[in-house]
Amino acid sequence: MKGGVTVGKGRREPTQQTAFRLPLSLLERVDAYAARLARETPGLNPARADAVRSLLTQALDAVEGRGEGRASVRTLRSRRQG
Repeated sequence: MKGGVTVGKGRREPTQQTAFRLPLSLLERVDAYAARLARETPGLNPARADAVRSLLTQALDAVEGRGEGRASVRTLRSRRQG
């Protein structure tokens, strides 16, 4: 590990451990997403960190226009509020 950055087994790029606080309701949603991934993909047992990485990547891809379903900031806000 150099400067707080590490490359884990099978990882393509360096990672850095990050800690932040989230509301319990949001963590419940993340855990539900991880459980859904596990159900939909036999043999995959994603941890909470895997679910957070997946969701964060999908959200950023949508905002940056990289994903299939490009979402605007307004769309993301309306989803959050609804």
